[in-house]
Amino acid sequence: MSIEATKQGFMSRHRTLIMIISLVLFLPPLAFIFQVTTGDGDFCGTWCPRMFFAIRKGAGMGEIIGGVMRAFMGVALVVAALISTFFLGRYWCSHLCPIGGAGELGSKLVPEKLKIDYASIPAAPVRYGYMAVYLAAPLLGLGSLCCNYCNFAAVPRLFGAAFVQADMMYFFRAYGVINLALFILLAVVAKGGRAYCNFLCPVGALDAVSSRLGMKFGKRMNVVAHRCNGCGKCSDVCPTWAINIDSTARIDQLSCMPCHQCVTACPEGAICYGKTA
Repeated sequence: MSIEATKQGFMSRHRTLIMIISLVLFLPPLAFIFQVTTGDGDFCGTWCPRMFFAIRKGAGMGEIIGGVMRAFMGVALVVAALISTFFLGRYWCSHLCPIGGAGELGSKLVPEKLKIDYASIPAAPVRYGYMAVYLAAPLLGLGSLCCNYCNFAAVPRLFGAAFVQADMMYFFRAYGVINLALFILLAVVAKGGRAYCNFLCPVGALDAVSSRLGMKFGKRMNVVAHRCNGCGKCSDVCPTWAINIDSTARIDQLSCMPCHQCVTACPEGAICYGKTA
């Protein structure tokens, strides 16, 4: 394997700052992106990135097209994320997504001894099992996981609860309590803060597939095998437990986000972001 390595660029060096800016742009009380573009207050409605690809039982083509048109900004967001991921890796998930960023930044405030390590759970089977249920349930008329159990709805309301009574009341309903519990257990107190992203995010599941399909065409996190001594320090810091250690480290592109934490942790300089030939 030959790898065209690159130095850490702006995105990797300023990742925490980028995540904070994303929170300011997307979440209450400011939510600049929504207010400036469409006048919405959150990811629901025009900006919903989830509803349009979950088709309900008996839906005709007109209803399907109507759903896409109603959420046209959410559609554009998902398409842009998938295209950029194909060529660059999962920068939407690792840097720009305010929902994943809120969980990861929140987890940094929790002492390590209180965090839950989900690394023993294989992420891909859970992720795509949930994705299958997410897509199949409305098709079979069993109800939808789109709105009630959605972190794209819950996290903005969590930030807005201090300012908007309706956002506060959301967490007095059963699904609000469940969403809050999921955010705490799978993000805030999860080691790395990304268990929700790794298990239960349909957009993240699609994004991971785009990353895997594009790994021969674009840049990814890669291991330079002859430099790796299998120490496991990269695996210890990976927020999505995407690195497995045998004689050398192996990176699963279905889970990897280019957060570059492994690059910083590796004492041998064996991990880099570049093209794999």
